[in-house]
Amino acid sequence: MILIVEDDVVNCELLQILLKRQNLSYLVAYDGLEAMQVFEQNTNINLVLLDIRLPKLSGEVVLTKMKALRPQVPIIVQTAYVFEIDRVQFFALGCDDYITKPIIKEQLYEKIGYWLKKQI
Repeated sequence: MILIVEDDVVNCELLQILLKRQNLSYLVAYDGLEAMQVFEQNTNINLVLLDIRLPKLSGEVVLTKMKALRPQVPIIVQTAYVFEIDRVQFFALGCDDYITKPIIKEQLYEKIGYWLKKQI
């Protein structure tokens, strides 16, 4: 089960379409607080696609809290922040991977496949 955490409706719909095409199951959260609630209530989540700019609770805080709860769950940060300093900061907070927006479907599929296979 993949958790999509994305506040932008269009980006969220795009991710849902891309995951459906790969027959991947997913849940959706539209803000940081909802993301934490969904993550805490669903122990079958085995990957998180996490936007960093979120309302109610920042993506950085969500990332840190999720990793504290279940460090084995891979988190792929998705963001429009493309500078190296941002990427370094996200990895320092505990993310496992990083993808920039706009999302390129082949890159997304490659990253998801890599992290899901690692859990087998």
